[in-house]
Amino acid sequence: MKAVYISEHGGVDKLLYGNRPDPTPGRGEVVLRVRASALNHLDLGFRANPGRGAEGLPRILGCELAGEIAQVGSGVTGLSVGDRVLVDNRVKCGTCQPCLTGQDQYCLHQLRIGVDLDGGHAEYCKVPAINAYHFRPSMSFEEAAAIPLAFHTAWHCLMVRGQLQPWETILIQAGGSGVGSAGIQIAKRIGARVITTAGTDDKLAKAREMGADEGINYRNTPEFSSRVRELTEGKGVDMVLDVVGAAVWEQNLLSLRVDGRLVITGATSGSQIGMNLSILQGRPLTLMGSGGRSRRSFGEMMSVINRGELHGVVGRVFPLQEVGKAHEVMESRDFFGKLVVRGPQ
Repeated sequence: MKAVYISEHGGVDKLLYGNRPDPTPGRGEVVLRVRASALNHLDLGFRANPGRGAEGLPRILGCELAGEIAQVGSGVTGLSVGDRVLVDNRVKCGTCQPCLTGQDQYCLHQLRIGVDLDGGHAEYCKVPAINAYHFRPSMSFEEAAAIPLAFHTAWHCLMVRGQLQPWETILIQAGGSGVGSAGIQIAKRIGARVITTAGTDDKLAKAREMGADEGINYRNTPEFSSRVRELTEGKGVDMVLDVVGAAVWEQNLLSLRVDGRLVITGATSGSQIGMNLSILQGRPLTLMGSGGRSRRSFGEMMSVINRGELHGVVGRVFPLQEVGKAHEVMESRDFFGKLVVRGPQ
């Protein structure tokens, strides 16, 4: 089968388009004919970093995917050849103590499709049947591929970790990103007020079309906390969803109200900070990492998606042989939503 993979870590030139062995399902597994897959910063980090998973190379990339079931392994129930499904990226062992006690988000042996296991930038991909979810007939494969990682991350951060409430105001960083655009939809669905940031006025306009109440251009207003204060009558926001990291860390904290909370799930601008502890001392804030995500929360999210209340945001679509170009676009940040790769037709 045709696939995009790496045999060594490095730049975009290390992405190879060629033939890889066809997968065969084992017990409890299915093989998908991949119709679409999507990019994440995780793809870029894994491609570039020689310290991540070097022993597993060659590896087919692509952490998010959707397609039709082509083969069904023994012991699989509830799925049939031809079913349209999208895939949860996190593969849990099901036998460790956290898994057995219903806390599989802390699975001691979990693996990631597209990093630790072969991913979706291919004609076919093998996944555990428990990770495959039916999606509504009205949804395209491209939209479905834009959902699993971005939406589950945003759902987990807002609904599980952050416990966002309808009467609250949230600041969502990078509203034009996959997680940011998903977060806007989720927050508005429950009735929260949304302030978001982006690097261009065009992205802010699109974020407003998706439901954001206010937008801040962080390039024009690098000290955006002052604008957040203006928009909240001097109080600050109840919660911040941060997918950016070091570059906005202190401004995030200054944007929070007394007893506010911050959930961080990305550090694309850097991970090292010099933290002003007096901000915490003066206002008792709660700072949270996103951590792992559970099968239960993925299923809860899919029930809302399949009612048509949330929608994958497809920014651009590339053919499989142009995954390298998609990586370059992601690095440029010149897009809104998700970059999707269409599988061979």
